[in-house]
Amino acid sequence: MAGILAGLIAGLLGLGGGILFAPVLLFLFQKSGIPDPVVWTIATSLFCNFVTSLSSSVKHMQMGNVYPKEGLMVGAFGVAGTYAGRIIATSTYYSEREFIIFFSIILFYSVYHFLKKKKDSPLDAGREVLPMRWYHGVSIGFSAGMLAALAGVGGGLILVPAMSIFLAFGFKKVVSISSMAIVIITLAGWIQLGMIAPGSAGFSGLHWGYVDFGAALPLLAGGVVGARYGVWLLDVFRLRTIEIFFGILVLFVALRLLYGLF
Repeated sequence: MAGILAGLIAGLLGLGGGILFAPVLLFLFQKSGIPDPVVWTIATSLFCNFVTSLSSSVKHMQMGNVYPKEGLMVGAFGVAGTYAGRIIATSTYYSEREFIIFFSIILFYSVYHFLKKKKDSPLDAGREVLPMRWYHGVSIGFSAGMLAALAGVGGGLILVPAMSIFLAFGFKKVVSISSMAIVIITLAGWIQLGMIAPGSAGFSGLHWGYVDFGAALPLLAGGVVGARYGVWLLDVFRLRTIEIFFGILVLFVALRLLYGLF
């Protein structure tokens, strides 16, 4: 169920699905008593984000909603951000407590983003005030990449608002660009963490570095399906209804994480 909901988030809102993948994986690794559960969580969540965003991006391409120049630009600069974030995430200063607090802040921001009242507009509305320049790609992509490596999310929480607010792109265009960029960002993130030798065999034993494929597969089974249906649902449901539903869901996840911390 968590995989399907995360996939729907990826397809509908261009956020990658990590805001649900990461809490589920953290709970799994913590309860299993695995050393370095945060690094395992981030690496495996990035892999899940990669697969669901790839599914979402392919669906966008099939529907003719694709912007390769912008997606590749943001994603390329995001790779540098994942390198910087990975250094912090694998340091001794980034423990479970820091991860949960940081991730909870991200979730509360997501709730605000989902639930705040916005001006009603069609999904493809919006005259582009600015074309995307290289410096937009640097600032947006690098920030998204750092966020991805620190929290195990795709970076869409930065990509989507930034392109919507500062560049005034239509929502379908924003979701398409974000999905493509997240594919590149998360691929770079989980490969970097996969190249680090962990101190244990993880949850399932089926792993490469800190990426636990066995733990990821159940989530991905629903995530791929959810991502493809999420893109299709963009033409079916009102965006506001979708945002309210996911806002309430994410609020519950944030409160559950903090309850476990204290």
